[in-house]
Amino acid sequence: MSKIKLIFGFLTLYASILRTHAADTISANQILRYNQTITSPQETFELGFFSPPNSTNHYVGIWYKKISSGTVVWVANRNTPLTDTSGELTLTLQGVLILRDATKGNVVWSSTNSPTMSKKNPIGQLLDTGNFIVHEEGEGINQEDPVWQSFDFITDTLLPGMKQGWNLMTGLERRFTSWRSPNDPAFGEFSFWIDTRGYPQLILTKGREIKFRVGPWNGLRFSGMSNLRSNSLYNFTFVVNQREIYYQYNPIDTSIITRLVLQPSGRIERLVWIDSKQEWSLYMAAEIDHCNQYALCGPFGRCSIDKSPVCECLEGFQPTSPDQWRDTDWSQGCQHSVPLDCNPGEGFNKYLNLKLPDTRGSWYNHTMTLVECEQMCKSNCSCTAYANSNISGRGSGCFLWFGGLIDIRTIADDGDTIYIRLSASELESIEDSNSSSPGRRPIRIIVPMASVVLVILISIYLFYHFNRKKSNNRKV
Repeated sequence: MSKIKLIFGFLTLYASILRTHAADTISANQILRYNQTITSPQETFELGFFSPPNSTNHYVGIWYKKISSGTVVWVANRNTPLTDTSGELTLTLQGVLILRDATKGNVVWSSTNSPTMSKKNPIGQLLDTGNFIVHEEGEGINQEDPVWQSFDFITDTLLPGMKQGWNLMTGLERRFTSWRSPNDPAFGEFSFWIDTRGYPQLILTKGREIKFRVGPWNGLRFSGMSNLRSNSLYNFTFVVNQREIYYQYNPIDTSIITRLVLQPSGRIERLVWIDSKQEWSLYMAAEIDHCNQYALCGPFGRCSIDKSPVCECLEGFQPTSPDQWRDTDWSQGCQHSVPLDCNPGEGFNKYLNLKLPDTRGSWYNHTMTLVECEQMCKSNCSCTAYANSNISGRGSGCFLWFGGLIDIRTIADDGDTIYIRLSASELESIEDSNSSSPGRRPIRIIVPMASVVLVILISIYLFYHFNRKKSNNRKV
């Protein structure tokens, strides 16, 4: 009898171990139903079926388990909700996740097209990062080359470790898109993504319309977001190479829970979980003020939020349409006060503390010096401006712009420096204007006066010294 109890005990323990091991996975041909979930090893995240507040639709998603229960970070069937609780999630032998409506018998959502070759033993596993990954059981987890992973299909939330951007080898784009409303996870109006036409830059779009351009990465931060800088909460990186282009962040202290969310309103928010208050706190938001409206001041126009009106032409430029400009219609922007004709005397004026212009259609090189950058721009008559692509250290790399410079704004504290092509006469005019400015006028006055005084003092000294010497000679 004791042997039977012992065997039964071992079987119970073994079954318990199996259940514990399987809690974070779904095996091939296993069915996950409405009242079932799988949980990451440390119970950080949970995957299963959910229904948003005030909604009768049902979805497969991932949410926080230990904290903020109900905060969904990923949704599978965003645009194809289930209308009842008859959904079934399965993993095929080909490593494909399939969501079926058991009542109607139709496929509601699948993870990808079936590969041509079957996997030996695929499993779906939920990690403590929030990533749901399909891989071969027993071969370890390779997030760089999985069969499939949820991190490659961002919804409205960017979690630590997610890559927002492009896999250039496969053509996969990872952008995050807002929910349609707080109660509807379907694709909303706003998308936040990396535009690779020219030098890669982050932009926020509403449909096809650009609403906000974060700007290019300058080696320290994005040019148009001076508040995104090194901090004690998280570190971040922006990678551009031949294989991939992406933005990624990770908490410095892993006990800190943070997420980046694109709200249905288009507002981009960095949220941090405050455990003592059991609530999410706003750490930072990408504020879209008047000057962050894309191309508000038109070509060669500069927006300054502390001025009224906010738009003005850069030095060396004048309104393209003076009447429209006076009516605060700045869409036509500005044009050169003295047109360019590719004259050898043309040069570049230095403009400080700016958000770099739109880099769509720009050219870049990360190894050139600023001198080489200037020479290349000057040798090309269609080149309108240049700048360092990396401002860290002493600066390096090269940006070249061609045509009108769009979406420039003043950033007082941490703006970038750009050199814009002007005619020789306009450069001379700006130099004369700067040298006669109140800040410089005293220098031009004081220097000559000091010279005169010095000459007088020397003359007095020589006169006195000569007469004294002459007097001494007479006495001798």
